[in-house]
Amino acid sequence: MAPPFFAIISGVGSGTGASLARRFAQSYAVVLLSRKPSSYEPVVAEINAAGGTAIGITADASDPVAVDAAFAKIEAELLLPGAKLAAAVYNGHAGMSRKPFLELKLEDLQTSLGTAA
Repeated sequence: MAPPFFAIISGVGSGTGASLARRFAQSYAVVLLSRKPSSYEPVVAEINAAGGTAIGITADASDPVAVDAAFAKIEAELLLPGAKLAAAVYNGHAGMSRKPFLELKLEDLQTSLGTAA
């Protein structure tokens, strides 16, 4: 049975997001959001295998429609009646293009700034 509190981590990869998920999973159910299932699936499996509660949802955090759909899925798949959000972490980024600053295009900057709030 899921705990009465949950944490959401948006932007889960192998680094900071995964570490936060493992830590929060010691006390809460966790929801991991990422654009690619391959980013969250290993962490979800690890947490659930260790006796925690975790689900992963594919969502682009820069898209309001995708975020709304993610919250609807959270309510449908995870929450107990009355469960409350304990923590929310925005760890998303689109990855800045690695080239000299003067060679960056406006689209490169907008993509990075649009997701790395």
